Amino acid sequence: MTAIQTFEAAQASLCAFDIDPDSPPAFVAADIEIAIIDDRSLMCDCLARGLAEIEPAFRFQHFSSIETFDAADLEETQRISTVLMCAVWSNSEADHHLARIAHLKATRPWVSTIILADIENFDDVHKAIDNGACGYVPTSVSLQIAAKAIHLVAAGGIFIPPSVLFQSAQNARDGHQATKSQAQEDNFFTSRQISVIEALRRGKANKVIAYELNMCESTVKVHVRNIMKKLRARNRTEVAYILNTPPYEGLVKN
Repeated sequence: MTAIQTFEAAQASLCAFDIDPDSPPAFVAADIEIAIIDDRSLMCDCLARGLAEIEPAFRFQHFSSIETFDAADLEETQRISTVLMCAVWSNSEADHHLARIAHLKATRPWVSTIILADIENFDDVHKAIDNGACGYVPTSVSLQIAAKAIHLVAAGGIFIPPSVLFQSAQNARDGHQATKSQAQEDNFFTSRQISVIEALRRGKANKVIAYELNMCESTVKVHVRNIMKKLRARNRTEVAYILNTPPYEGLVKN
């Protein structure tokens, strides 16, 4: 039968192994080796000191360029898991920076690259991620957020700033509204055409539509043909279907 220790005996056993029974053991985060690539020594040193103050687990090495990083001794860089690439991003320099990201991805696939830049444009962020970057940190964020972003990327995640995501959502909404407005302008139906469309939705034949709307059957055929042309529909069924899908839904009421 297994003997049950008293609380005092268990406490003494813990103390024998230098474990404080009154507090949980402390878990120290593993060091994260980070390479900062920037040819501005002062900026690089300030960034490293600020991030290290927030997260003591960060260990930094400074390289002035990708070429310097490539030429460094492998023993010196083999523990580096994250590259923080500081970029003065612009339209004229975008392709150059994207090529550097792709180069890092190709030559050191085990290393996660984070871009630090001034811009917060969705298209540029998307291209950077598509070329192999795992994070995009704008200079508008605080050091605390930058540190959290580095932790996320080091753990295998991808960081995209909320401002960029909001911009993407707004662009999508604006694009949908513009498409709908254009559809309203390009596909405006006359009152007679709307009456014909409502009759088509009910599956009525041209002869019945002509009788109910007090018009010639040939006139109904012209209206149907024009409606199909505007909607690029091949038949009456497609007319009804298209008018119930974006951006045409709501243009004609049932």
